[in-house]
Amino acid sequence: MMRIELLFIDEGVAARATLLEDKAPSVCRMLWRAMEPPFEGMGVHAMFTGREISFPLGPDRIEEAALALPPENQTLFPIPGDLVWNAYHPYQWQGVPEPVYDFGIFYGRDSRILLPTGWRPSTHFGCIDENLDEFAAVAARCQLEGRKRLRIGRIQS
Repeated sequence: MMRIELLFIDEGVAARATLLEDKAPSVCRMLWRAMEPPFEGMGVHAMFTGREISFPLGPDRIEEAALALPPENQTLFPIPGDLVWNAYHPYQWQGVPEPVYDFGIFYGRDSRILLPTGWRPSTHFGCIDENLDEFAAVAARCQLEGRKRLRIGRIQS
């Protein structure tokens, strides 16, 4: 079983999630490989999708084949605790010249994956199953306080 921890570094608040290997096998395998060492960076509150922390991943950490992964376990209406994956080709997202990879962490109700370019079916690849409430409280503060440092990595069993 693939399990990960999502940690707000400065607040010391962590949640744990299970990856949906049976429903999104390609995305789960790709992210699992990429999480060694853990991802670390800035999570930002989404503008269009609702209660989501968007955690952009640099192209240096994601294999180029990620752009060719098949659609898996697609959703438009994530629920609290859902982890969602999106990959954009160079120039596809607002003219950015390199690939854009987004690890979305949905923490609250009434969210939808509707972007300025329209509806974006996305891969639902994991679910937070431990400490969502405390994690969500910190995530919600990102709307007023701005970006927060996050670390996302494997839990070794």
